[in-house]
Amino acid sequence: MILVKPPRSIARLDIRVHCIGEGACSEAWQSKRSPAPSRGFAPVRALIRRIVEGVAEGQKYHLRVVFSDHSTFDSARPGDPDITIVFHNRRAERRMALGGMFEFLESYFDGDVDIVGEHGLRRLVHIGYRKPFGRIEHPLTYVKRRFLEWRQNNRSFAQAKRNAAFHYGLPMEFFHLVLGDTFGYSEGYWEEGTRTLDEAQHNNFDRICRKLQLNPGDKLVEIGPGWGYLAMLAAEKYGADVTSYGLVASQNEGMRALMGSRNFRGNLRLVERDHRELAYEPSAYDRFVSVGVHEHAGRDCNEQWIRSIATGLRPGGIGLISATFNMRKRPTNYSTIRHIFPGGYIPSLAETLILMEKHGLDVRAVESLSYHYRRSVDQWLKNLEARWEQIRSIDPARFNEKFRRTWLFYLGGAAETFEAAREIINCYHITFVKGHFAYRGRSTPITTHESAHPTRPLA
Repeated sequence: MILVKPPRSIARLDIRVHCIGEGACSEAWQSKRSPAPSRGFAPVRALIRRIVEGVAEGQKYHLRVVFSDHSTFDSARPGDPDITIVFHNRRAERRMALGGMFEFLESYFDGDVDIVGEHGLRRLVHIGYRKPFGRIEHPLTYVKRRFLEWRQNNRSFAQAKRNAAFHYGLPMEFFHLVLGDTFGYSEGYWEEGTRTLDEAQHNNFDRICRKLQLNPGDKLVEIGPGWGYLAMLAAEKYGADVTSYGLVASQNEGMRALMGSRNFRGNLRLVERDHRELAYEPSAYDRFVSVGVHEHAGRDCNEQWIRSIATGLRPGGIGLISATFNMRKRPTNYSTIRHIFPGGYIPSLAETLILMEKHGLDVRAVESLSYHYRRSVDQWLKNLEARWEQIRSIDPARFNEKFRRTWLFYLGGAAETFEAAREIINCYHITFVKGHFAYRGRSTPITTHESAHPTRPLA
């Protein structure tokens, strides 16, 4: 990892090398001179200094701010800065002072602000989550977020499909470079002896199959199969008769290509359907699973999704939902729904469990896998940084500097969220049975990693 600290005389340089995020370096810090400072702009910079002082107070990192007129401000800690925030124009300064954290991030995404230093962005998110500036939503952000939530609402099937395609319609090669050979976009399971991301993802998918007590001939429906690793594993190793609901056409094409390249042999039907269309197949399935998908129900559709599960699963059938949850209802941040997951919403675990009870789904176990999720996100972030030039070469117009910055925030912020004491976001497996008087034995899901089936990667 290369770390180039910003020089003390910043005004004399035209091009500077800097590191943003987990060691991804670029020659993107260009000198963008602003007009000579005016006295009328002093209150804006004074407010930024107050914000930075408040954020840095009691933290272990030294922050430096370089304003667009090349004047500087340092937080109280002595020594060289750990994080340097460089404003390239007054607009960016005004957005931070008057619009709060997410307007500051928008300026960073747009290239009007650079964040310099080893792990600079991630460290800034780390300390931001521990202070009101990073946790309290600015009124301007609230209005913009609510507008996006209205415009992106998943109540419309067509809008839900557009929202899903925005993210999962990115080129398959991009996801391969970030996620690895399994294309596992989930928490993974880092049991003792696990050495690689692919092993962790396989462990998780195999463990889910065992939790479901899959047996040959069981009719399993998977909502949101991604690129199909879990579906193929369930069909080939466990003999399940699998139906996969995939909403994004290009992702479904990628899954079919992988089925062919891996010489898949099993019963697997891939259909292009919305989760809620499961309600049109009453009691059709013995097993239900969704991994990393329930967050796409959106702000207003959680009950529709739960009701569709209860309808599609036969009495005594076993299901598992793997997703990230807040404990209470709270909004998903503006930058995420604007740039990463339109229509996305991290659901409330408490509300979800209440809805499951309401619709006759008997919860048997709730297991936290936050440690495993954080480790997997760390690996995705490292892959993004290490393979950025390969990613950019796929489509330079799409995978530009703004895309890189938004994804550094998304992945670095996600990793920090799982460690922030005040955020209370966790990843859970919810294992359940349809009916409060479910059959014993075969219809009782296991809740530990123990199984007679040995774990092995899918060929």
